[in-house]
Amino acid sequence: MDAATLRSVPLFASLDSKATAGIGRVFGTNPRLSKVGDHLSQGDPGDAMYLIDVGKVQIAITDADGAAVTLAELGPGDFFGEMAMLDGQGRSAKCHCD
Repeated sequence: MDAATLRSVPLFASLDSKATAGIGRVFGTNPRLSKVGDHLSQGDPGDAMYLIDVGKVQIAITDADGAAVTLAELGPGDFFGEMAMLDGQGRSAKCHCD
């Protein structure tokens, strides 16, 4: 992942070139959600953060009545998954590629 793409994420905007290059190596170039229908489930391990390059991702939870509640629809330049990485808990919501 290149420095300009990483710096488009507010979390990484102030990093210098060396730090951005290091994070780019960690992210790598292999997408983990790469096609329509791919998903992450609520409670899955929070072992990655995702930066959306193309397409859309729907973020949702299941309420107490078992109904899906959409929290956000994200697109290119948006990111998600940072909460689970930072707090060490499982995914707080489910994510679906549209």
